[in-house]
Amino acid sequence: MKQHYRLASLVGVVAIVAAACSGSSATPAPSAAAPSAAASQAASAAPSAAASQAASTAPSQAALSGSLTIWEAYGASGSAEKDAFDTMVAAVKAANPGLTVNVLDVPFNNLFNKFETEAAAGGGPDLYIAPNDSIGKEARAGLLKDITSMQGQLTAAPYNISQVAITADTVDGKLYGIPESMKAVALFYRTDMLPTPPTTVADWLTTVKTTKLGLVYGANGGGAYYQWGFYGSYGGTILDSTGKCAATANSGVADSMKFLTDFKAAGGILYQNDNDAKTDFLAGKIAGFIDGPWQTGDLQKALGSKLAVAPGPSGPGGAFQPMAAPDSFYINDSSQNADLAVNFALAMLGQEQTFMDKAGHIPANTALVPTDPITLGFAQQIKTGFPRPTAKELDNYWGNFGNAIAAVVDKGTNPTTAVADACTAMDKANGK
Repeated sequence: MKQHYRLASLVGVVAIVAAACSGSSATPAPSAAAPSAAASQAASAAPSAAASQAASTAPSQAALSGSLTIWEAYGASGSAEKDAFDTMVAAVKAANPGLTVNVLDVPFNNLFNKFETEAAAGGGPDLYIAPNDSIGKEARAGLLKDITSMQGQLTAAPYNISQVAITADTVDGKLYGIPESMKAVALFYRTDMLPTPPTTVADWLTTVKTTKLGLVYGANGGGAYYQWGFYGSYGGTILDSTGKCAATANSGVADSMKFLTDFKAAGGILYQNDNDAKTDFLAGKIAGFIDGPWQTGDLQKALGSKLAVAPGPSGPGGAFQPMAAPDSFYINDSSQNADLAVNFALAMLGQEQTFMDKAGHIPANTALVPTDPITLGFAQQIKTGFPRPTAKELDNYWGNFGNAIAAVVDKGTNPTTAVADACTAMDKANGK
């Protein structure tokens, strides 16, 4: 499912983890700081094979009975995720003959708006699964069930949900999601065209002079989501600890946008959306592009051993820090079947080996360790990722900064001016 962003839709870990875990409602600003020890441990834990096997099975519980409706948007990113999800649902239904599950595949760009509109009127599904793009908005509107009482259960065996994932589903000190997997963007590349991937922004500018690479920048294609990782590369920040825009505090955010124009001038290709980049990648027109693990299944099927993953480029400000966020099950607070929906979600966690093996999901369960090199590559990128903030002020980041990025690329707007204007508009919308 596409990450990861709120279009107005994305995934290492920094000081925000400590604040959210402590129950604070304040969300510290993104920074280029090193990941916390707890986050790194959660992302890289490697238990024994026996532990992994045990973790893949949900605990015994009474058979599930009744009817549920769940929404997902996995069809938006190709067949692999959708097929894996349907296989998981079928397995849960087979184990619970009295359970009826109605699955609706909703176009990703419509998923959150559709849920919010229907749930606000007392309708909508019993639960849905998606990235945590809109969790803050929906939780504060009273649309999601508060499941804070489940936190201890979710972090214990057999679920073993990482604290990073729990933090990302926590809003104002309360838990609103049951995390399934973690996602962040990284560099997909073809080893037949690019044997050694570039590791720094300077390397990227040199590489594209002879070997084409791609980046997604368009406002209608999640540019503000994909660009987030480059803020870390250049030491930029978006929010300070008060929720005020901090993008003008130094030149990092503007420098990250200037990189896009330098990249294009050097021979790189910029795309309005990741589906166009994916098409060119499979056709061999580009040797690599930055995207998320939702593309893994289809790309592996087409390219096999020619496909590899590496972290995005580091820069003068530090490591590439894409948003790290979970795909989670969210329970509709107006559902008449909330308890059944919770138990169904837990049963689905018992099937997450399927998501990992068939669709490249990086489990939020720290006892499940990927063996596939592509999935491992994304797990490595998550170590330096930034937990997606749930601060309400971020709602006004997407449109303003997405438009700023597009203006820099399409209209030649000065990056410093574009960032200043976006920051001012964001603060005005947030009443700062």
